[in-house]
Amino acid sequence: MRSPWKKIQELEPDNEYLVLASAIPTKSLRSTWRMFRGASAVRKQLASTEGIVGFSLLARPLRKQYATLSVWTDQAALDAFVHASPHTELMGALAADLGSRRFEPWAITGSQGRPSWAEALNRLS
Repeated sequence: MRSPWKKIQELEPDNEYLVLASAIPTKSLRSTWRMFRGASAVRKQLASTEGIVGFSLLARPLRKQYATLSVWTDQAALDAFVHASPHTELMGALAADLGSRRFEPWAITGSQGRPSWAEALNRLS
């Protein structure tokens, strides 16, 4: 299931933005449920994080697959989110239960519009 795109701010046509796609697999169904529950707190964190433009989450719990797609004003905003609570606590608590994570950043201009899940999943594969 994919969450709808949550727009926090408008893309300005002349601005450059950082896009991040991530794949976060879990090793077991037990850990996938912990990840699924923790995602709610992280969604709330994202919605109030300075520098986030928009985001969507993809969850395939029975396949033990999770992915994120987000747009940021810059790397500093993304870094601040990654190192803040509850994201940092959730990733720490699940570290032993996660498979190999993959992160794919790229740049867009606002005139390109928000990135698609098709593009994100293609970059992650």
